[in-house]
Amino acid sequence: MDKDNVSAKKNDIKKTEKLFGLSAEEYGKISELLGHEPDAFELGIFSAMWSEHCSYKSSKVYLKTLPTEGGKVLIGPGENAGVVDFGDGDVLVFKMESHNHPSFIEPFQGSATGVGGIMRDIFTMGARPVANLNSLRFGSFSHPRTPYYLSEVVKGIGFYGNCMGVPTVGGEVVFDECYNDNILVNAFTIGIAKKDGIFLSSKCEVGNIVVYVGSSTGMDGIHGATMASEEFDLKKNKKRSTVQVGDPFTEKLLLEACLEAMEKKLIVSIQDMGAAGLTSSSFEMADSSGKGMIINLDAIPLRTSEITPVEMMLSESQERMLLACGRDKFNELKAVFDKWGLNCVEVGEVIKEKEIRFFYKSKLYKTLSVNTVVNGPEYKRPVKKPEYLNSVKPLNIDNYKIPENFNDTAFKIITHPNIASKKSVFTQYDYTIGTATIVPPGFSAAVLRVNVGGAGKKGFLLNASGNSKYTYLDPFTGGALAVTECSRNISACGGYPAAITDCLNFASPEDPEVMWQFVNALEGIKSAALKLNTPVISGNVSFYNETAKKDGDKMTVHKIYPTPVIGMLGFIDDVEKAVTPYFKNEGDEIYILGRLSGNLGGSLYMDLEYVNFMQKPSKIDLDYEVRLQNCLRSLINKGLLKSASDISEGGIFVSLAESAITSPNQTLGFAVNYDTSKSGVRIDSFLFSEFEQAFIISVDKKLSGPQKTAVSEICADYGIKLEKIGNVKKGIMKINDKIDLKSDKIKEGYFSVI
Repeated sequence: MDKDNVSAKKNDIKKTEKLFGLSAEEYGKISELLGHEPDAFELGIFSAMWSEHCSYKSSKVYLKTLPTEGGKVLIGPGENAGVVDFGDGDVLVFKMESHNHPSFIEPFQGSATGVGGIMRDIFTMGARPVANLNSLRFGSFSHPRTPYYLSEVVKGIGFYGNCMGVPTVGGEVVFDECYNDNILVNAFTIGIAKKDGIFLSSKCEVGNIVVYVGSSTGMDGIHGATMASEEFDLKKNKKRSTVQVGDPFTEKLLLEACLEAMEKKLIVSIQDMGAAGLTSSSFEMADSSGKGMIINLDAIPLRTSEITPVEMMLSESQERMLLACGRDKFNELKAVFDKWGLNCVEVGEVIKEKEIRFFYKSKLYKTLSVNTVVNGPEYKRPVKKPEYLNSVKPLNIDNYKIPENFNDTAFKIITHPNIASKKSVFTQYDYTIGTATIVPPGFSAAVLRVNVGGAGKKGFLLNASGNSKYTYLDPFTGGALAVTECSRNISACGGYPAAITDCLNFASPEDPEVMWQFVNALEGIKSAALKLNTPVISGNVSFYNETAKKDGDKMTVHKIYPTPVIGMLGFIDDVEKAVTPYFKNEGDEIYILGRLSGNLGGSLYMDLEYVNFMQKPSKIDLDYEVRLQNCLRSLINKGLLKSASDISEGGIFVSLAESAITSPNQTLGFAVNYDTSKSGVRIDSFLFSEFEQAFIISVDKKLSGPQKTAVSEICADYGIKLEKIGNVKKGIMKINDKIDLKSDKIKEGYFSVI
């Protein structure tokens, strides 16, 4: 090859690398493995399977360190979703996954297909989806694009979930300017199945036929997996074609057809065609089974004849599955899918050689080794403590002048978009479908009854939480707090935390400072999960949540704060004992259960009042946390509490105010008197500190002497402090001589912001 040809070839490769999101080293490794430079088909397959989204190449070395086993865990990470034993022959199947990049490019379809995709992960396992949650992050509430993203994302979630007949029972909505250029959409689904009815992708047998079911393959979503593994730039709108288009009505048919075929024992193995479509489903099914496949591309149902083999393999058209079934069962399987009006086409066969042979136009087109494609690179990337952390110091509140008017400060906090009610969002979701929702969105945790319409009292609880600001200030503490916050919310309802799924949203892993944040946040999650006995059974990593933008004459990279989100499952033996956070009756007594630190570091109060949140947050005493939550559950299970609420963003004032105004039936208030000199904290530290290991609880004013004694004895047994601070009142919110507000005015503000 002469010099000019060599140069032209290198330029072609450079362009191709950029298009397919591979590094020069990865491209070279692929060439070495193949023994030649990859053509477009081979490069498409490798780039999808070696993408960050599919291979977890920057994170798997750390993800392996998470606790994944426990007494209730039946299936941990590795399958489409994790499975826990729910007793009585039932299992719960759940997972959370990000759909950030598609939702930023096309918020309605991005969020809708995020919900559709996570539901497919659940019913692929043989479980019927019974509830959805989501964790959403938008830019600053005042940013001109935020209303558009909020509106479209919520519409997309409601559209898909409502049409599928699966209730959306909870979640969180957060606004922060760090998400102006990268919104986050994390979707969570849980399903229920019989213990002996779980289906896996790893059961293929030689001689099984490979079957394509569901919608036809179109041009949508091509390169979706590689797009999700890249940062954005000024050309993001040109990536709209990489976003899938969802059809929940077809997915509903696919759900029913799959469950019917499973019940009739017609399926041997099954894999959702999610990210990287037919590529990931075929290679991952073959790899997990230790087998190979023949795939006949001529048989793939298509929406257009203008599609190439590599586009067929990379399309992320929605509502499709790849199955393996016995040859003697195919006609019966086809009859099931015909009944539901869906494609059911034989497209190949399982073979013993661990390779995939692709046929196209009736000829052998390509043969690729399963091991070579699936075993992508694994990196332990450089880490470096971020420079900005050198300016994060412990807070000395005495350096800040105390506010003159606490009523104004309190109103400003309770009406902040991150505190104010998200009712206008939740009510766009149908959370009552199935009539199993005992506690709806907007409270500590969603509580669901399992035995719908029956006498059963068994239920489960769900919560999704994460605080990126604290993770930015201290990644280890932020990771631990995400787990602890979920656990507190479940315990506050009377539930037992059981297992978690995670969604780890970060900027580029190629930035050593981002990897340092990731590694330390994961350590925090691990520590809390071990201490609270909540193994991580499924999850997802979303990197490259950053955008290159032109600021004046310079290009700068805008990164999100590190945002680990935890979805937690809890159990409850009797849903009728579940406690809600709002006060029940005037006169009931209000207590603080636990201990106060009074540390305002990183709090909303410091951000709003002094425009500075860059202070160290408190550490979490996990041993104390376990005792505190055990104590709270014990009080609830004995029927001694009327309400319980954790103290988080906005501090004690917000916890009290929300307890007073969020009842669906009435508006109450409170009169609280707390001697701050006893705890040695300033009054604003008492009112607005967020990192408290404590709950606000209320007990019946008519509680008998022996019952009150029982409350004290239980707290003493666990070594947990209990202190009465006031009573429930009607119409007023009074704290010492510092806050004196009308409940109806606070309620009006709280419910009118969003």
